[in-house]
Amino acid sequence: MVNLLSLETSKYNIKLENFEGPLDLLLHLVTQNQMDIYDINLNKITDQYLDYIKTMQELNLEITSEFLVMASNLLYIKSKKLLPKQDKVEDELTEEELIAQIIQYKQFKEGAIQFRERYNQFKRFFGTPQKIELPKLELNDDKLDLNLIYDSYKNLINKNQARLNKNAKNIDRIAIVETYSVGDSVKTMFKELIKNSKFVFNKLFNNKRHDSKEVVTAFSGLLEMSRRSKVSTNQKELFGDIYVEKIKKQ
Repeated sequence: MVNLLSLETSKYNIKLENFEGPLDLLLHLVTQNQMDIYDINLNKITDQYLDYIKTMQELNLEITSEFLVMASNLLYIKSKKLLPKQDKVEDELTEEELIAQIIQYKQFKEGAIQFRERYNQFKRFFGTPQKIELPKLELNDDKLDLNLIYDSYKNLINKNQARLNKNAKNIDRIAIVETYSVGDSVKTMFKELIKNSKFVFNKLFNNKRHDSKEVVTAFSGLLEMSRRSKVSTNQKELFGDIYVEKIKKQ
């Protein structure tokens, strides 16, 4: 990569910029001369390119081999125009091929810029997830009031839902709304209890596999099961895992 430097001499005023390679420099010269990318005056570009390389040499700046190879190719193409037409030598770079490379490089560079802009828009749109600071509570009893658990769980879901609703206004897609029943959720939990006799509610119903509406519906089913003394629940800390266990008949 060429380093950034500005200088002024008696011959010319030139600015040495950062270029990823010789094609980047050639594209810069095309743009600087306001040339049509499909109608490049390669003779003019060649002279300016060589002036650029010469200036770098005078300043004892490091020049990578790829810049020197391109300079050699440009001189070869320019010299061929002064000679009678000859058969094409295998593997030699022609003027048409070089211009095609510049055009292709321009397309890749523009594509990279668009990709970077889309990525920045994505970051601005979604942002970085914010950490939720929760107060630490000292609990004297492992058994918590189910209404307290339900209220805290519902509040947390509502906060997330509000954020999702705000983002959804900017998303051009059709949301498919599904309806969930308490009965279906209760059946799912009973099936889990038959297999394991106990389970963790947050793992059986979580926001990765279920949307917030389904989780709230399932939690309503859990409250009903607890009210009918079908299960016991245990939560060691606020917003922690909810352990559900089947109550054995006496």
